[in-house]
Amino acid sequence: MNGKTSFTERLKRRAREFVALGQVLVKDPRAFPPALLVFLRRSVRTMWDARGGGLYACGFVITFVWLELRLLIGELSASSGIGDFVSEQLLEFIFRFTFASIGNSLQAFVWPILIIEIAPPWGALVLVAMFYLFPRYLKKPLERWLFADDPSTKD
Repeated sequence: MNGKTSFTERLKRRAREFVALGQVLVKDPRAFPPALLVFLRRSVRTMWDARGGGLYACGFVITFVWLELRLLIGELSASSGIGDFVSEQLLEFIFRFTFASIGNSLQAFVWPILIIEIAPPWGALVLVAMFYLFPRYLKKPLERWLFADDPSTKD
């Protein structure tokens, strides 16, 4: 084998992490925010590593998170209440959210085009400036935060 874990194994690991996060929420709600931060940081780190760990990866993560939040807020606001959402629409929401997430992933892949389309030609100039400034000023602090709880990155 080449050292990579299979898709099925990664999916199982994510499911176990999600269940463990739910158990923390039920058993010790005060410990949930830090546990959620670790879970989210690990998720962002996975996307970061898969996209090369540079500006493109950062733009992908930011775009994906933005699109997912918009989707989630839209779904929650469309339901008549949290009780209605949980009791009647949860399964339907999971399927819609999953398929919409695939679309969000595809949109996040082309985030530089989205930046350029916001205000051409200024979007292109902003993108060029980002490619210049990101590795010089933002990459190292961002990596320190992302990998702060990863023992494999300690010196």
